[in-house]
Amino acid sequence: MSWTVFLQALGERQEHALTPHELEVILCLRQEPGQSKQQLLEAYQLRHGPIEEEAFTQRLRTIYRKFKISGNGYKLPQLQRFLAQQYQGSEPGLSRFGLSRIHAAFPTDTFANALERLLHDQGQDEEDDHREVAILQTFAPNLEYYRAHLNRCLEAGVRVRILLAWPYSLAAGLREQVLTRYAAEPLAEDFAIQGSVIANLETLEATIRASRNPAYLEIRLYDTLPSLSLYRAGSTLLAAPFLHGALAIHTFQLELDLGASDALLTGTLLNDFERMWTVARPFLPAPDQNWRNELKILFTD
Repeated sequence: MSWTVFLQALGERQEHALTPHELEVILCLRQEPGQSKQQLLEAYQLRHGPIEEEAFTQRLRTIYRKFKISGNGYKLPQLQRFLAQQYQGSEPGLSRFGLSRIHAAFPTDTFANALERLLHDQGQDEEDDHREVAILQTFAPNLEYYRAHLNRCLEAGVRVRILLAWPYSLAAGLREQVLTRYAAEPLAEDFAIQGSVIANLETLEATIRASRNPAYLEIRLYDTLPSLSLYRAGSTLLAAPFLHGALAIHTFQLELDLGASDALLTGTLLNDFERMWTVARPFLPAPDQNWRNELKILFTD
């Protein structure tokens, strides 16, 4: 469970009876200790807009009372320590490894919401290495659905990395054979990995054409066979295995938080993505150019 998700859940508990405005203040608290009242106010104003300091102070006083923060001394550090203790106690089992939820299939809205959060938090407190979108697939059947989100990410200066299979590789052919031979559900009559990857590249070509910041989009193709599909938006990661007879988006998905206290699981997955990114070859489906011929010879040298 991420710090933000924890604060949201804690703030919505009936026993605290926080108002929506008070919850907005709570959600601006950092996990790290030492945040001053002025820094908290600035974080609030950056996220929610102007507010008079007196009104903000009154909200804080009410929050202290509702969380039973009393006694002498500064109360904001006391509130931060209280929340940190509650957060540590909320991470039993696999949650400390970042496992937030297991979905039966690819959660379309979850990834869309993660992209929205990334855009909303751009330029705020999110760590620099979390300001990224990354997709690893043989081909991404849902790429067109997220085209508008990707355009907005590029406009905001968010790095977007797409890693797909070289459609003429032996690995792509083997994956197609496995899917068609063991398909649990009927595939389209014209289904082919080659055509599906090329369709993804056409979507990316349209994205490049429409974007004012196309340099933030990086595309690479690999000539090997991965074991997982990955979708990353900021600190949210969705991972699924490649199973016989089922597209990865139709298999169970692990929803992971990259801000977890133990990076054993998330770090392993991200390292595998980076390893494949290193051995893959850059490819640009440049608008108005004959990139399809270049695609055929990408790995022939």
